[in-house]
Amino acid sequence: MLDKHTTGAAQPTARHLAQMRLAASKAGLPPDQADLMAAHGVSLAAADATAQGLAQVAQMAAPFLHSGRLDAAAMLRISKHALRAGSGIEDPAQIAQAIAKAAGEEAAAIMAANEPNGRTAAPDLARGTASMVSARAGGSPSLADCMADGLLARMMAGHVPTHGREFAQMRLEDLARFESGASRRGARQFMSGLHVSDDFPIALGIASNQLLLNAYVASEGQLKRASREVTASDFRPINTVQVSNGMGLDKVNEAGEFTRGTIAEAGEAFAVETYGKVFALTRQAFVNDDLGVLSNAARLQGTGAALTEAKLFASLLEKNAGLGPTMQDGKTLFHADHGNLAAIGAAPNVTSLTVARTALRRQKGLSGEAIQVQPAFLIVPPELETAAQQLVAAITAASVDQVNPFSEKLEVLVDANLTNAKRWYLSAAPGVPDGMLHAYLDGAKGPQIFTREGFDVDSMEFKVRLDFGCGFADHRAWFMNPGE
Repeated sequence: MLDKHTTGAAQPTARHLAQMRLAASKAGLPPDQADLMAAHGVSLAAADATAQGLAQVAQMAAPFLHSGRLDAAAMLRISKHALRAGSGIEDPAQIAQAIAKAAGEEAAAIMAANEPNGRTAAPDLARGTASMVSARAGGSPSLADCMADGLLARMMAGHVPTHGREFAQMRLEDLARFESGASRRGARQFMSGLHVSDDFPIALGIASNQLLLNAYVASEGQLKRASREVTASDFRPINTVQVSNGMGLDKVNEAGEFTRGTIAEAGEAFAVETYGKVFALTRQAFVNDDLGVLSNAARLQGTGAALTEAKLFASLLEKNAGLGPTMQDGKTLFHADHGNLAAIGAAPNVTSLTVARTALRRQKGLSGEAIQVQPAFLIVPPELETAAQQLVAAITAASVDQVNPFSEKLEVLVDANLTNAKRWYLSAAPGVPDGMLHAYLDGAKGPQIFTREGFDVDSMEFKVRLDFGCGFADHRAWFMNPGE
């Protein structure tokens, strides 16, 4: 059932988006699922049932996400398909069931398409949530999954193989030629003369992707913690929404007449862009059984993806000589008219931090209302790290005048990509209100790895791709002091 305030092709209104986020929050869904509901025109009457259906989808998909049979991009596709299935139903009682059923069918189709040459996912996956959960308990990993598990025992310190123990001690050349009797499909040419099973390149991709993501997560920059993640369905600008926090309530007179008010809206925009690199496992490394080349390359690319994100976050803050990006009103993010720029530069101390906190607390919404911004992060370059940590440390005071008002009230975030050694920031937690935002294409968080056989040279090529963008939705959640 579509809402009259929006359609699947139109930008949802601020009110409708807020309604969807409330329903999603009650069902335990993240904000990006609420945004998806709003974009698909879910009505207020259907919001709770739709959110419950999506929550069931997330629960049923969890084991398949963990095993790697589904990824974030597939989950976004599944959610969109499920929302379309529920949109034509008027009875809220039937919406959740329809969404779960459609999600199961789409998940089964995706996994069947991803299985190598003729293998199919368990057929009962299409029967909905219950079937998918039972399939998890009784299903078995594919040959490629088992090979990847064995490869990881050699590539990742501390990994203990489970379903791939028999492959953990095999050389690459022997592993490549292995075919189980149950899935023999004939070998194919690989790296100019080596005959391998169709499962081996898939296993290499699974194992290297695990190393890539582990290195990526371990290297994520701290600035990202001050940003809220949203979803981008394509490379067009993402239109963010700023919403007034509401209006004060007027006293109702004896006649019981209520006055009318409005909710103000505004917005900024940013877009996702693509970053990437290709590396290769050469035929010589393959014959020499040198997995170190592949594992090191995967780790380096994972770290590189995290560093790319960190640099983009820092460069966003440092645009326009450190005043941040230009906002929709034609002024920089940090501007005296925005009330978020220190009039006098100073190092972080009790006095300067008090000024910053007061400025955030005094921020007004679009209708001029007090929005009660709660500072959460003190963001500094490495040169100010010690001073910042001392400023928020827990200290037992001997007298009232020695009490530290910021003791354990703020979390210090340090980023070496911030080039100015004196400039520091104070920000609210992500989303309260929205300040810095970041997005991945179709919800595919972090870098992705793709494999193919080389043609110009004898190698297996690995392409790492990151679709990422960041921007600011509003100036009210951040304050900057240029330092002394």
